[in-house]
Amino acid sequence: MYNVLVAGLTISLDLCYESDFENSYKYKTDLDANYHITSRLVDNIEEPMSNLLYETKYYKKYKVSDHIIQIQYLEGRLIGSIDYYKNDVLINILVHNSVSEYVMSQYALAYILGQNDAIIMHGSSLIYSDLGIIFTAKSGTGKSTHSRLWQKYSDATVLNDDKNILKLEGDKVMLYSSPWSGKHKLDNNISHKLDVIVFLYQNKTNVIRRLKSIEAFKLMLSQIDFPREENMDLWNKITDKLLELPIYHLGCNMEKEAFDVCRNKIIEDIRD
Repeated sequence: MYNVLVAGLTISLDLCYESDFENSYKYKTDLDANYHITSRLVDNIEEPMSNLLYETKYYKKYKVSDHIIQIQYLEGRLIGSIDYYKNDVLINILVHNSVSEYVMSQYALAYILGQNDAIIMHGSSLIYSDLGIIFTAKSGTGKSTHSRLWQKYSDATVLNDDKNILKLEGDKVMLYSSPWSGKHKLDNNISHKLDVIVFLYQNKTNVIRRLKSIEAFKLMLSQIDFPREENMDLWNKITDKLLELPIYHLGCNMEKEAFDVCRNKIIEDIRD
C-alpha cells in the first residue's frame, strides 16, 4: 500500500496487481490519504436484487443502504464489482488479472474526482509553447499517433495519453495527469492550464477548422464522463468553461503535414 498525489488529491492504493501499475510510483507522496482505493480477489459476485440506479453496456449501478454497488463488465463478460462508500472504494476482482483491476480502478478515480470539482476527459494531452492541448476522438482514430507527431517534430511534453483530469480552479480549467494513462503508460506527473481542444477524425488530406460551440458540445459528450445527478452542477460549470476555449476539428493522416497544419492554425489563432 502507498499513497499517490493526483490532481491535488491524496489517494491510498492497495492493489493486487501493483507491479503492473508501476507508473503510479512517480505520483507517490508522504501526505496522509483522504481517499482509499483497495482491491481484492474474489471467487463470486452477488448482484443486488433491487434498487437499480442505472445501467449501461459496461456496468449496472445499485444503491444498497448508503453504498453504491457497481457490477462491472468488460466486452460483455462479468469481471467484478466496485463498492463505493464515502471516501473508500473497494474493487472486487472476479476475473483475476491486472486488466480487470485497471478498468475498475479508473471508475474509482472518476468517483473520487466527482467529489472534488474534477472530471475525466479521454484523449492524449501535451504541453507545447506554454499551451495545454488535448487531442481527443473516439477509440482507434489515432489521437496517440497524432500526439507522437508533436513529440517527434517539436519540443512538446507529454502530459497524459488517455485519462486526463480536468479540474475547475477559479475561472480556468486545469489539466492534470494521472497514472491511468492507457496501454502505452505515457504520462508525466505535471499539470497545466487547458488552453486548446482538438477533435480528430481520419482523413486523406489534412484540414482543420475552428468549431462553433454547439458543434464542439456534441463531440465533447462522448469524450467526458457523463454527469450523475449529484455532480450535474459541476459538470455544467466545467463544460461551459471548456466551450469558451479554442476548439478545433482536425481531419488528418499520420504524416508530418498533419502536425504542421494543426500547429500553424493554433499558433495563428492564439497570436490573433
